[in-house]
Amino acid sequence: MHVQLLLIYSVSLLRIVAMVKWFEWIATKKPQIQGKKRMQLTNEQIRSVYFSILRVVVPTECASFWFAKQTARSIQGSLDWQTFLVEFIVFVPKSLLFEIIFDFFHFVVHWTCHRVPWLYKNVHKRHHVHLHPCPLSTYAQDGMDLALTNVIPFCLAWSLGFPLSDLQLHLLLAYKTYVEVAGHSGLDIKGVSFPQMPLLHNVTGICLRVHDHDLHHTRQRYNFAKRFSLWDKVFHTFREADTITS
Repeated sequence: MHVQLLLIYSVSLLRIVAMVKWFEWIATKKPQIQGKKRMQLTNEQIRSVYFSILRVVVPTECASFWFAKQTARSIQGSLDWQTFLVEFIVFVPKSLLFEIIFDFFHFVVHWTCHRVPWLYKNVHKRHHVHLHPCPLSTYAQDGMDLALTNVIPFCLAWSLGFPLSDLQLHLLLAYKTYVEVAGHSGLDIKGVSFPQMPLLHNVTGICLRVHDHDLHHTRQRYNFAKRFSLWDKVFHTFREADTITS
């Protein structure tokens, strides 16, 4: 039991740190939004966030994994490339529904955290200490903030969406980590928030870019959703990043 818990913790930690380091490396090759005007983390802030990852973030990721694992479908037989391909193809529409549901609950809680002064001050404010987010500051959050805006929406989306297999659960967590860090990377790039189906953005225009969440950190009245612009557009809180000039 202890070995299994240690393995889950280690895999979650590796996934998070690897993605942070990946986007930090990309930031040395690609331009950033607002360029040299972006504020950087201090050494003390860097140490604080890494400590938070070890103490708070990874345990909440493990909690999400444990919850989903209880009902994840086991893959019968060996996992060959054909099985993986089928699993991935089926994963795409399932993950789309999951993310729409997740984003709704995240939007509601996130919006509430900004509208209720006590919640903002005691739960969510730490995440907005950084005016300009970066890959590492993705995880500058308190435990209650993570539980309300991440774990609970994840568990609700998992319960209300289509059932996923063990493999699809791991794909979901990998994608989730990727898009969370990418959204906070501050990179001036054209990538969108649902990379497993690029056509979705071309057809619907609901996928988010890095610029959209970056705007939320400088203009906190807008862009509360994490994955799509759908719920912000429904509730009239979406603003195109390129249209904001003041």
